[in-house]
Amino acid sequence: MELRDVRRLNGTTITPYRILGATPGTHLGLPSPTTTLVIDLGTGLVLSTRESEPRTFRVSVGGMHLAPVTVHHDGTQVGVFLSLSPGAVRALFGVRPGDVCAQNFELADMAPRLARRLYDELGAVAPDRRGDVCARVIDERLGAAGTPPADPDAQRAWQLLGAARGRLTVSRLVELSGWSARKLTALFTAEYGVGPKQAARLFRFDHARRRLDAGEPIAEIATACGYSDQAHLTREFTAFTGLPPRSLLTARANEFAGAAAP
Repeated sequence: MELRDVRRLNGTTITPYRILGATPGTHLGLPSPTTTLVIDLGTGLVLSTRESEPRTFRVSVGGMHLAPVTVHHDGTQVGVFLSLSPGAVRALFGVRPGDVCAQNFELADMAPRLARRLYDELGAVAPDRRGDVCARVIDERLGAAGTPPADPDAQRAWQLLGAARGRLTVSRLVELSGWSARKLTALFTAEYGVGPKQAARLFRFDHARRRLDAGEPIAEIATACGYSDQAHLTREFTAFTGLPPRSLLTARANEFAGAAAP
């Protein structure tokens, strides 16, 4: 479900999930140019990173990150996953995306009432109603945080990078902004927590990863997404996920092996 009809939330998606009977294992939360919000309705969402030990969350916020997050599961995963655009982060939480970049924390630490409503109201309805109930709760929350809008130059640079799927140079962004490279980079990094060059790499990786998931040949993806060659694409996938493209596909295919059909 994409929230095109909810104010200020274009580009934000809600995905209820219910996985039962899988072989216990792990699932990779891959880097993307979004912030994630996960309402776990099972026994808790267990996350770890390259720098941190496993920790259990109930309603978790995961800031935009440049490295994978590992989800540890016992064969059951039940809840609702939201992919939040930068505008949604400001509208819902009253902070900049950069303020939560590369972090995983309980929503209750920042917005306890919203965390409680999401957990209680989603847990009280049938699985097929959770997406609609989540959208209603989110819509009612909009504007409560009262945060000012993003810097317009940083926001415009982000939008241009997104529209180009990362195939836009920093020098071109600087030219379009009218600022110096140093000034634009400072504005951009303060808002998003990463610089324009890192964001461009992240947009490009996200686009390439989606095409890989769709079954396109790796060499064709490299050309279409602006990598210099297949080896360049492979280096970027390894940097962002720890795995080259084919190994990533294999790992993702086996993450919930044996799960019951929905």
